[in-house]
Amino acid sequence: MKTRTVTTYLLIIVLTAPIVMAKQRREPVEVWRSFAERLEVGAFVRVRLIDHKQVKGYLVMVDGDVLRIKPKTRVPVAIRDLQFADIESIERQKEGWSPGTKVLTGVGVGTGIVLLVAAAVLAAAWD
Repeated sequence: MKTRTVTTYLLIIVLTAPIVMAKQRREPVEVWRSFAERLEVGAFVRVRLIDHKQVKGYLVMVDGDVLRIKPKTRVPVAIRDLQFADIESIERQKEGWSPGTKVLTGVGVGTGIVLLVAAAVLAAAWD
């Protein structure tokens, strides 16, 4: 029984070690600065910070160690200055709905119309 327990614990450690090591890896500041400098002004990006917060918005400018972003929010907010040392990742995004969202919205509307027509037919049949 003791060998089985030791083997189980070793297997758990071996399987979880890559996950733990992957979370510790961070790209150097220069990588994100170089990436941001190649983006055009007005590009829509998602910036993930090391504190796991994220900011979606439009790139205003790259100035030394600062990335300036105009956040895209429902209520307008001021431009944010993000330090490259605080950035975990920068991803270029497309604005608007994804194709999957469009399909699911269409399916939902179609289903709603079918149910509405079925309810109207049933109501007319009972009268």
